Amino acid sequence: MRVKFMLFSIERANKVNRHFVWIGEKLKTIFSNFKYTLMQSDLKISTEKYLTAAFFSALVYGLLFFVFIYGLQFARDGTVTAEGNIISFVVGLMFFVIFFILHIIYPGIMAKQHATGIDQNLLFALKSMMIQVSSGVSLFDSMINIGNEDYGIVSKEFAELTKKISSGEGEVKALEKMALSTKSDYLRKTTWQLLTSLRSGASLESALKSIVETLSNNQARAIKNYAAELNLWILVYLLLAVAIPTMGVTFLVILSALGGVSIGPELIILIVLGAFAMQIILIGFVKNRMPKVIA
Repeated sequence: MRVKFMLFSIERANKVNRHFVWIGEKLKTIFSNFKYTLMQSDLKISTEKYLTAAFFSALVYGLLFFVFIYGLQFARDGTVTAEGNIISFVVGLMFFVIFFILHIIYPGIMAKQHATGIDQNLLFALKSMMIQVSSGVSLFDSMINIGNEDYGIVSKEFAELTKKISSGEGEVKALEKMALSTKSDYLRKTTWQLLTSLRSGASLESALKSIVETLSNNQARAIKNYAAELNLWILVYLLLAVAIPTMGVTFLVILSALGGVSIGPELIILIVLGAFAMQIILIGFVKNRMPKVIA
């Protein structure tokens, strides 16, 4: 398994030399909550080893950009001055920091993608579980069945859960760990409600029915809110990506005719590229705000 932009796979990072792990241990004191992000991203690696691998990966990127800038200056001038050395060092250091931060951020992105996969299939899995429990199947057996079905990441989560329980871990303890490790708010709420029912001895059928109704209402509300919000973003899109660039070019043409200010093709190209970039940003933003559910 490989984290995007990292030069080392998770398998290789797990084999990092123990003499270098102290770097990760030092960084762990700075990024104290990073272990929870790793847990939620489903990366099978310790915090110390991941941070060590992230440090060396970012260091390689920094050295590459240092050598690249250094080589460009040498190719241009035939020599590199002290000022050129400083510039090369600053550029290399800057890219080291950028890629290190990227390596730290990306597991959080993976965790969100993991949660999205759970949210898309959780409602269907819970409806199946509710039907099974209503038919007299035990909670554990219904979770085994969910793990064997094709509910994507949800099936994987329940398969791992039942595996832990089968190996001797208590059902309540295993559910608690799943609630703490998941990035999905829906799965976390579902798990806590199941735990409450198990501890209080309440009816699991009623609890599952309540959970399914709550999730259905939440998803319907999210879709409705998104549809209402979409009208605003369409207006913003038309203003920033169409109206303002068009009016801006028109205003500049009029200004050049009245004030004698020349407008070169470079400025027009820059405005067009800016409008195009704004469209991509807005489309990506609206797409990310789309409710990740299947109703």
